Amino acid sequence: MKTGTESRLPSIARLSDFPREEAVYVGTIRSPVSRGSIVSMSLPHLPRDYRSITADDIPGNRILNAQGAMVPVLASGRVSYRGEPVALIVGPDKLKVAEAIALTRVRVEEEAADYGFESCESSRVVAEDRMESGNVEAALRSAARIIEGDYRVGPQDHYYSEPQGSAAAFDYDKLVVFSSTQWPFHVRDSVAATLGVSKNEVIVRPTLLGAHLDGKLWYPSLLACHAALASMLCGRPSLLLLTRPEDFLYTTKRSPMLASYRAGLDVSGNLVAIDARIMINTGAYAPFAQELVSRSIRSAAGGYACPNMLVTARAVRTDLPPMGAFVGLGTGPMSFAVERLAEDCAAAHELDPSEWRLQNAACRGDTTLGAPLRRAVPYDAIATRLLAISDYPRKRSSFELIRKRRADPSAAPGYGIGLAFGHQMAASVFSRTGAEAPSVEVTLSKDSRLTIRTSMSPGSRDTIDIWKKSAASSLGLQPAAVMIMEPSTDMVPDSGPSTLSRNVSVVTKLIETACSGLASKRFREALPITVKKTLRARSSKAAAESTLEDASSGGAVVELELDPVDGLPAVRGIWIVVKAGRILSNEAVIRTMKHDAAAALGLCLGEHLDLSKGPADQDDLRGYHLPRLKDAPRIVVDFLDDDSDPQGIGELAYALIPPAFANALSQALDVPWNTLPLGNSDSPFGDRS
Repeated sequence: MKTGTESRLPSIARLSDFPREEAVYVGTIRSPVSRGSIVSMSLPHLPRDYRSITADDIPGNRILNAQGAMVPVLASGRVSYRGEPVALIVGPDKLKVAEAIALTRVRVEEEAADYGFESCESSRVVAEDRMESGNVEAALRSAARIIEGDYRVGPQDHYYSEPQGSAAAFDYDKLVVFSSTQWPFHVRDSVAATLGVSKNEVIVRPTLLGAHLDGKLWYPSLLACHAALASMLCGRPSLLLLTRPEDFLYTTKRSPMLASYRAGLDVSGNLVAIDARIMINTGAYAPFAQELVSRSIRSAAGGYACPNMLVTARAVRTDLPPMGAFVGLGTGPMSFAVERLAEDCAAAHELDPSEWRLQNAACRGDTTLGAPLRRAVPYDAIATRLLAISDYPRKRSSFELIRKRRADPSAAPGYGIGLAFGHQMAASVFSRTGAEAPSVEVTLSKDSRLTIRTSMSPGSRDTIDIWKKSAASSLGLQPAAVMIMEPSTDMVPDSGPSTLSRNVSVVTKLIETACSGLASKRFREALPITVKKTLRARSSKAAAESTLEDASSGGAVVELELDPVDGLPAVRGIWIVVKAGRILSNEAVIRTMKHDAAAALGLCLGEHLDLSKGPADQDDLRGYHLPRLKDAPRIVVDFLDDDSDPQGIGELAYALIPPAFANALSQALDVPWNTLPLGNSDSPFGDRS
């Protein structure tokens, strides 16, 4: 809501740009162990204008709701992971704040910590789901062949361009919070609850998101609560900006996942049964546990038909820092598992991998996921284009001859080409009820200028251009006459989280619908006219059944060779074909897919992080190798356009590139490769973490 007074606070793009005059710095005192009971905390003498903040100083709710997880704003009594915030030190000199934190001693009665998740006692299972159809055991008994495999995807850091943080300052009678967040209203509600004030007393102004990979859904709210507490209790602006090591060591990572499959095939190589067990490490407090479990279940068969299925998924609490959301919210690792399984099934029946996939693709009327599909999964059309532009059939045949003629399969050089198909679940199946349902508001002023209001961040200039062109086209305006309102929570409707490509696939449609409604009133009512549209919520059952109906689909081919000196894989080329409804901007699609493909390749090669024996340390940070986009191989992107509504593509490359890479590597090594990222100590590449 507007205050009626011009804001005294400047707009900032990055948290590091926050004005430092009169501001206090916020530092965090953290738990030294992974699990235990707090015995005492010894603070040094703090000079004037400095103070500590503990859970006892919180005037409102001490617990933050992180999508079903109850996370302490500041730990009190017990700690659940190493690095958990226990208290804050606040003061005007950043170095003195750091010195005070270094002199603080937190004594904890340490308990044995649990870091494993692949097998565990039931008390550590925080979310569970199950999908069953047909008679799996009977189908497996009668199957001509059974294929088994364990497929693992490890944790990965989001590694933001600017470390996470938050800032807060009073603007007249409102507390304004600056946060790099995908979910401004979650930040607002969390801060208001922590301070014990009404929601309209807090305003959240998002700063630059950068490449977030869905890592800024809830954690920014925790940091915002810390900054807001400091500002309220000190009566001054506050700035909390994590260092790069703090960000790496203590913020959320992608949840490690194990998918164990038994697949039954008939004599022709058709899937007749799938028995799958999925285990997910969600760390302490298990944020997004139910969402990860549900989406993993719905992705367990990929785009393939299987009449008999039994899939169980469990999210496990461990004593690592909270894990949780990553691009696709669990669907990426499942795509890796299913596409590696598909390769194993094809090899077992000596079928070409592309032929096996097309033979088993879900057709119209398939009931693998429940309700019959209204249309077939478009793998045939995608494969026709993809195999042609990549020259996959010829290259694979050549590489197979090389593989079979090598006297020592473990010796370089080796060549491989891998294929993968997949889909991106519709954004509409996430957070569809209540205030989280996506909303858009458009206003046409007397001077025929249009203002679009939504709390979702556009994310890129391409998205802004798409929104403006869509709105302008609906009303016969020039794009220059369309303005996107800054997503400050006092000026825009609550649109829920900006994730899963909702900013393009959902918001664009809402803008078009709202503008159509506005056009019908334009010459009947006096200007200005405002129209608000909200995506109608569907039941969870309907959302689950629409997994493939509303999904964007794609295929990818990765070609690589093993270096003759060190045996490491070098990618020679990537080809991608996408079918995602009506393409709003050809250039934007190509640019996005090339960027995402290069980033997804980095997730295969250098971003190894082993948390099986405990949380990350400084050595892990030093050994964490990020991809350089300038080193990316040749990437070719093509797409199949149609007249259906635009669908998201922001997660598609992350579902396609890892399995295609692993399939290519398996051929080059002549060994099935079922674990990503590379770098495990027991791998032929050595420990490259």
